[in-house]
Amino acid sequence: MADLAVYLAAAVLLVFAGHRLWTTRGDGADPAQRHVAGFAWCLGTALLFNARATLDAVSRLLPRHYADLLVTHELKTAALTFLVLVAHALTASDREPDAARRRRRRQLLLAGAVQAGSAVLFLLAAVTTDAGRDVLRADRGWALAAYNAVFACYGCCCLLVLVRALARHARRTTSGPLRAGLRMMMLAAASGALWTLWAFNDVASDLSRGEQGLGEDLVSAVLGAVTALLATGGATTSLWGGRLTAPLRWLRARRTYRALEPLWAELHSVLPEIALDGPVAVWRRGPRHAEFALYRRVIEIRDAHLALRPHQEPGLPEEVVRALARAAGPEDAFDRHAVVEAAVIAAALEHKRADRPHEAVPARGGAGGAPVPLPRTVEAEAAWLLEVTAAFTRSATVAGVRARARTRAARPVPSSE
Repeated sequence: MADLAVYLAAAVLLVFAGHRLWTTRGDGADPAQRHVAGFAWCLGTALLFNARATLDAVSRLLPRHYADLLVTHELKTAALTFLVLVAHALTASDREPDAARRRRRRQLLLAGAVQAGSAVLFLLAAVTTDAGRDVLRADRGWALAAYNAVFACYGCCCLLVLVRALARHARRTTSGPLRAGLRMMMLAAASGALWTLWAFNDVASDLSRGEQGLGEDLVSAVLGAVTALLATGGATTSLWGGRLTAPLRWLRARRTYRALEPLWAELHSVLPEIALDGPVAVWRRGPRHAEFALYRRVIEIRDAHLALRPHQEPGLPEEVVRALARAAGPEDAFDRHAVVEAAVIAAALEHKRADRPHEAVPARGGAGGAPVPLPRTVEAEAAWLLEVTAAFTRSATVAGVRARARTRAARPVPSSE
């Protein structure tokens, strides 16, 4: 079971490293992506050496404890160094290239010192293999404990630097696949920190008994697999994020489409020509067309709004604003700009039914008569129309404006004679 988890994690990391190196080949590639590939390659190779089946095969060429501890820890330390280089690349400024190079140089010197010191501690421990019990014994348990502690502490420091850089980068990123990928990478770093801290389980065993188990135990293997999957998923969010979130977008679009039905139905009853196609024909095409159907519904509502402009009452937005200033309680639940626009639409509908156009055509306005900025995206426009629909169907102020407009529209037209 442990070997299966180790090989799964190693395969994921090595395939990802090869793919990342292939896609970032050539001049001008993002250095952060190459550092990510270096991390994946080092960690994936280290995991291969940690599997018991691999240790059994390698033991014919290299002492088992060298492959299990020295080689794997050196590879993992190199992988952690690549993570810090990723963090430096994310926070590097184009205006300070010299400072970025100095930070990278200091990190490489520190990594070299850690790896050299770890090798010295490992050799001082004088490790031997107890094949009968599948454990490693150390003549100097303190040296082996220090070796594992140095690795754990260095790893946690590297992961902390990465988490801080990812958090800072995520705060400056708008919501979407990139931000989701950064957050997944933060989870991978947190999982990696737990995986690294699990080395203190060996530290306790080294200090108390002067021995530790060979290979990865089940907890360490599972943490490694989780870290590998999260890191790979976070780095490839742009490839699969859209496919996974598409059903949610379709569901949200369909829900918004239905929520706009009351406003659209009122407009369609007076202006049937706004309908571009029947709603049944839309849904026969399947859920994938929900976003297109919503886009078309927004267009139809806006077409109706333009068609009603000759029937809009001049000065009505200011009247609605004064009415809202006097109103209290339930009216506070609605956006005031949305109430104004809903009232304008409701009154215009009544005048259109009575075929009573107005000579002065008012401009698009909001609370206080100030222009309402048009949303720039379909999503923003749909969200705004949801506010208008809510006010159109539930606002007492809009209902009052509509009743008054119906009364005015029913009056006979004064004779011009």
